[in-house]
Amino acid sequence: MTTTTATAAPSVARSSLTMLGGSVASRVLGVVRNGLITFIIGAKLAGDAFSLANTLPNVLYVLAAGGILNAVLIPSLARAMKLADGGQEFTDRVITVALAGMAVITAAVMAGAAGFVWLLASNNSDDFKSLALAFSLICLPQIFFYGLFALLGQILNARGQFGAFAWAPFFANVVAVAGLLVFLVAFGRPLGQPVEGQPQPGDPAQWTGPMIWLFAGSATLSVVVQALSLVPALRRTGFRYRPRWGLRGVGLGGVRRLAVWAFVGLAVSQVGFFISQGALNNATASAKTLGLSLDARGPAAYGIAFTLFMLPHAFVTVSIMTALFPRFSKAAAADDRATLRRDFRTGLTMPLVVNVPIMVAVIVLAQPVVALLNPGIDQRSVEVASSVLVIMILGLVPFGLDLLCYRMFFALEDGRPTVVMQVLLTGISAVAGVVTLFINPVWAIGVMAVGQTVGNVVSSAVGLHLLRRRIGPLGLTSGLVTASRVGAAAALAGLVAWGATTVLDPITGAAIAEGGSALRRMFASAVEIGLVGLVLGVVYVGLAHAFGVREMRQVAGLVRGKLGR
Repeated sequence: MTTTTATAAPSVARSSLTMLGGSVASRVLGVVRNGLITFIIGAKLAGDAFSLANTLPNVLYVLAAGGILNAVLIPSLARAMKLADGGQEFTDRVITVALAGMAVITAAVMAGAAGFVWLLASNNSDDFKSLALAFSLICLPQIFFYGLFALLGQILNARGQFGAFAWAPFFANVVAVAGLLVFLVAFGRPLGQPVEGQPQPGDPAQWTGPMIWLFAGSATLSVVVQALSLVPALRRTGFRYRPRWGLRGVGLGGVRRLAVWAFVGLAVSQVGFFISQGALNNATASAKTLGLSLDARGPAAYGIAFTLFMLPHAFVTVSIMTALFPRFSKAAAADDRATLRRDFRTGLTMPLVVNVPIMVAVIVLAQPVVALLNPGIDQRSVEVASSVLVIMILGLVPFGLDLLCYRMFFALEDGRPTVVMQVLLTGISAVAGVVTLFINPVWAIGVMAVGQTVGNVVSSAVGLHLLRRRIGPLGLTSGLVTASRVGAAAALAGLVAWGATTVLDPITGAAIAEGGSALRRMFASAVEIGLVGLVLGVVYVGLAHAFGVREMRQVAGLVRGKLGR
C-alpha cells in the first residue's frame, strides 16, 4: 500500500541541530579516515594509484548525479509534492529512470576503466597501472551508490526529513575506518626501503590481491552503507516505491534548460580534473625517469592539499550560501532586484569574516596542519603538500565568490554565465598543465596549484561582471571596505601568530620535522596549532571589533540560528 503523506516535519531548531551534528561528526571521522589512508598508503606511487582510482567515482558522481539532481530533481520534487498524490508517481518515475541511468553509466565506466588509467597514467610503470586498474575496478561501483544516496537523500529532504541524510556519511566513515583498522591488523603498513632513516611507503609491486580487495573494498562498502542507510528512513515517511517508466508529462519542462547548462558546466569542470591528474601523473613518471622521484610528488599530495583547502569552504561558505539561497530564489522569483542585491552583499561579506583569518592561519600553520591530519606521509610529502596548500588557500575567497555567483545565477534561472566561468577556470588549468610539460617535473604540482588559484580569481571576477550586467550595481564598494578591515585585522593577527610560531618552533618544529614516531609528530603539531590558533583567534576577534566589522555580529547570529538558539 502506498502512503503519500510524509510524516510531520521536525522543528527547524531540531533539524538544524541534527544536520549540524551529523556534518561535524562525519567531518571529524573523515579526517581520521584520511589520516589512516595516508598512514597506510602514503603520498607516493601506491598513494597516487589509489588517489586516481578513488577520485574517478566522485568525479562521475558529480557529473551524472550532482548536476541533474541539483538543477532538476530538487525543484521538481518540491512542485510534485503539491499534486493530489503527493508526488508519488513523479518520484517513482524519477527513481526508476535514475537507477537505470546510473547502472548504465557505472557499467560503461567500469568497461572503460583500463582506458581511464591509460589516459591518466600512460607514462607510469606497469606495476603502477596494474595497481591503479585493480583499485579502479573495485572503487568504480561507488558511482551507482553515490547516485542512489543523492537521489534518496533529496527525496527525504523534500519530505522534511533531514537527519538520516545528515548522518549517513558518518556511518559510511565508521565502516571505512573499521576496514582500514582491519587492514593494519591483517597486513600491517606496507613499507619500502628507508631513505636517510625515514620510512617510505610501499611500492605498487608489494600490494597483493587480498590487500587490494580489503583496502579498496572497504571504501566501496562504506558508500554502499551510506546509500542503503537511507532506505529505512524513507520507509518511515510512508513512502513506498513502485517502478514506473517514462518522464514525459511529469513537469520537467520548466527546468530542463537550466539542467542542460548545469550539466554542461559540470562536464567542463571534470575536464579540469582529468587535466590536473594527467599532468601530475606525467610529472611523477618523468621525475622517476630523471632520478628525481625523491623530490617530486603527484596526485596524492595534491589531493591532501585540496582536501584541506575544501574544509573551510565546506564549513563556512557552503553553510552561508545554503542559508541564503532560498532568499535569493524568492527575491529572483518576485523580480525584487533591491532585495536580491542586498542579499548578495550579505553573501559577499559574511564569508570574508571567517575565511580571511582561516586563510592567514593556514599560511602560518600549513606544515603542522598537514602533519597532524596525515600522519603516515614522509617529511618531504608534508613539505610539498603544505606548500601546495598555501598556494591553494590564497584562492579561498575567490572560490567562495564563484559559489556565490553560481547560486545567484541559478536563482535567476540562467545557467549560461556559470558555463562561461567554468570554461575560464578549466582553460587556465589546461594552460598550467601544458606548462608542466616544459619545466622541471618537481615543480609541476606547484604550477597546477597556481593554475587553480589564478583560475578561481579570473572566474570569480568574470562572474561578478556578468552578474552586475544582469541585476545592476552589486554594492562592491561596501564589500571592499569590509574586506580591507577584515584583511587588516587578520594580517596583524597573523603577524602575532607568526611570532608565536617562532617561539614554539625550537620545540614543536623540530619534533614535526625530525624522523620520529607518527604519534610524536601529531602531538607536536596539535600543540602548535592549538596554541598559535588561539593567539590568532583572540587577536583577530579583538581587532575586528575595534575596526568596526559589523558582519561579526551577523556571523554570530547565523551560528546561533544554526544551533536553534
